[in-house]
Amino acid sequence: MKRIIMLSALTGVLAVTGCSTLKNVVGNDESGMHDVHSTPSSNTAPVASNNGMLVDAANHMTLYTFDKDSMNKSECGSACLVAWPAFMAPNNAKAVGQFATFQREDGKYQWAVSGKPLYFYANDKKGDKKGDKKGDVWHVVPTK
Repeated sequence: MKRIIMLSALTGVLAVTGCSTLKNVVGNDESGMHDVHSTPSSNTAPVASNNGMLVDAANHMTLYTFDKDSMNKSECGSACLVAWPAFMAPNNAKAVGQFATFQREDGKYQWAVSGKPLYFYANDKKGDKKGDKKGDVWHVVPTK
């Protein structure tokens, strides 16, 4: 319990100070909130629809877009990524329909829908959409 409280406090500090990972503070990144990858059976977009929302097909976690992002460019920096982990993609991922990847400034690849980068919300559990409308700039991606 003490460890959970300590990690929660450190996560809050990271969001304010802009540290990119807990490794910068305590030496090991045990947050579980970085480099979130799906485990697709192929290199195409590993997404599905769940209750009218776009989700990661493997984990059924809700996917979000950020209003401040531009076409194939993430404006969610290291502090932001603590609360809003990027939906990472392999560098050999294939574009299909409205889903494609782009290379982030850190050299890694992230999934995008119609050019809008996709993210998870760290406080969600499977099926949640607690991040929807956060700050009036985060939104679930509806499916048609």
